Amino acid sequence: MRPAAVLLALVATTSFAEPVVGPQLTEAEQKKLAEGGIVTRETKPTDNKGVGAMAIGVVDATSDETFAVVCDCQRFWQFMPRTKKSWVKEEPGIGTICHVELSLPFPLPDLWSDSTSIIREEPKGHYYRGWKLVRGTYHRNDGYWMVLPWGDGRKSMVVYSIDSDPKMAVPDPLIRMGQAGSLPEVVSQIRKRVVWMRSQQTGPAASK
Repeated sequence: MRPAAVLLALVATTSFAEPVVGPQLTEAEQKKLAEGGIVTRETKPTDNKGVGAMAIGVVDATSDETFAVVCDCQRFWQFMPRTKKSWVKEEPGIGTICHVELSLPFPLPDLWSDSTSIIREEPKGHYYRGWKLVRGTYHRNDGYWMVLPWGDGRKSMVVYSIDSDPKMAVPDPLIRMGQAGSLPEVVSQIRKRVVWMRSQQTGPAASK
């Protein structure tokens, strides 16, 4: 059963007529995913400033299980790469905020962001969580997660896409190079987190 409390900690799920559909995959990309690899793409950032990137991988868990992990903002610090602090807070006039602080390698400055989220499930088991910057050490830091059933539904495909322009005196090509290098680790950590979450279950839920 999906841990509804985790989803509602960010924002209530909203159903839309438009279905949540994953990216078009080439034959080579499909083969790579089937073999357990991680597909990364460079995408065009807004106004061609900052970095745009996408990572796609398959997780050995249902879409319900995987989406609960990518919505768990308050615990991102426990498993997301470079994340040193994260929490969820309520702010008057704005609603639920996901706060994340990143620790970057020297000489780059650390970054932080406050973001709002919107969650969709359409159709059942096809999930989308988009986030948008409210404030932080970025000119722009938006993006989304998609989680969809894969194969017979016992596995899921996770898509992580970012459109970010941090406030730092570093050329965009270097920012893009650094971000591209960390994308596979994001998917790897989601996989590990799902395994860990299962290990914490007890009783009948552990056998599902």
